[in-house]
Amino acid sequence: MTEKTKKVLMICTGGTIGMLPKDANDPASPLVPAKWEQIEEHSPALKELSFDVDTQEMKLIDSSDMNPKYWIEIARKIRDNYDKYVGFVILHGTDTMSYTATALSFLLEHLSKPVIVTGSQLPLAQARNDAAQNLVTALKFAASDDVQTVPEVCILFNNVLLRGNRSRKVSSTGFAGFDSPNFRPLAKIGEHIVLDSNIIRKISTEGFFINEFLTEDVMMLDIFPGISPNMLRSVFSIKELKGVILRTYGTGNTPTDSNFLGEIDAAINKKKLAIVNITQCTQGKVEMGLYDASSGLLRIGVISGVDMTPEAALVKMMFLLGQGYDIGTVKDQMQKNLRGEQSYNVFNLIYEYGKTKDNCFSIKPQHLPAGFVKEQVETASIRFNGIKKINNDKTLELAVFMNYPSASMDTSIDIPQCLGVIKKQFNEEKTDCTLQCTEKVRQVISDPGRPVQLTVVSKNGDIEWDNAALSIYTNVIF
Repeated sequence: MTEKTKKVLMICTGGTIGMLPKDANDPASPLVPAKWEQIEEHSPALKELSFDVDTQEMKLIDSSDMNPKYWIEIARKIRDNYDKYVGFVILHGTDTMSYTATALSFLLEHLSKPVIVTGSQLPLAQARNDAAQNLVTALKFAASDDVQTVPEVCILFNNVLLRGNRSRKVSSTGFAGFDSPNFRPLAKIGEHIVLDSNIIRKISTEGFFINEFLTEDVMMLDIFPGISPNMLRSVFSIKELKGVILRTYGTGNTPTDSNFLGEIDAAINKKKLAIVNITQCTQGKVEMGLYDASSGLLRIGVISGVDMTPEAALVKMMFLLGQGYDIGTVKDQMQKNLRGEQSYNVFNLIYEYGKTKDNCFSIKPQHLPAGFVKEQVETASIRFNGIKKINNDKTLELAVFMNYPSASMDTSIDIPQCLGVIKKQFNEEKTDCTLQCTEKVRQVISDPGRPVQLTVVSKNGDIEWDNAALSIYTNVIF
């Protein structure tokens, strides 16, 4: 007999995959978590694997009872056994599987081994089930048995391998219970296993350790037609609350009512809450400032969650606040990719009140945060909020320059430093304008370490504005 040289640790937490009828004499009685020794006989294929599988049980629970303290216990279990095994499989209920996989992706630092979370819609002990295939395939990925090592936390379900912090439960009953709406699968499994090597995270060469702190003082709130400022005030007044995931419409839109926005403003700038904007849509991303209905959020300091899943946004905030970071660092890191959880890094530079004099105004320079890579710029735009003409001329024509403080009325708009020209007719007292300037920003930012300075030249008399925001999205390279 060939000696088995690899060992995988399977950690049992409960879930449908390992359930049996509560009454052994009544198959129709409610399903309850069972000891692995009671159910392993239902998967004879485990004996045919080319590697050894050890099993450790935690407190068996229904995944509806999953919580951050349990996530940390799983992470500790992996840490304590990290050097003994080539990979890990976690048997888990489907209801909160995406939350757990996401949490582990943040808790396990410098991961160099596969951690595969799996479960099933029907128990392994039933004659017709999806459990056996999920289990065996998950174990093969954990062992890197005839497949490339995938050194990240994944969900294996119904013949697809998904990045854990990109996954969502999309069906309560179908065997294809999970999907990754904004990120393609890491692997597809059929007669052959086809890995997408270009998007698999690199094996870390740094020392593995776990983060053991998460805060539970966060919540998720859906915006809906009819939600009132009083409701927001009640939520934001919760004493222990430190952060909120705001699930908004479309590309990040909310009601524009001043009282509504005023409650969010007070929560951010008085109570110092971290508020992150994610879309209620299954696919797509938040683009604050694209529509007027989201420009107010950008102005008052709401954070873009880009294309993160609700699970990823919530757990990421739990993680960052749990590390004890100041609120500025939390806001910055929420908009940066840390574990492959989002497709873009977001860099927002907010410039406060401005007013041209002699038709020209140079805005105080600001530094782009660390990690900015100009070659990865995907989109860039500048939004001016609350523009008001000082004279009676309602014709607006603004030329915007980057890193060219000497710009004046006579400066040619054909030079590379001119990001573009805004032209608009308006009759209201104030107006907002957006300038798309992706290509120009790519050209002008030659040194990411140099401060970014904007100069605004008004071609039709002096103007003033409440604030301006330069938003730059950069692609994440895996």
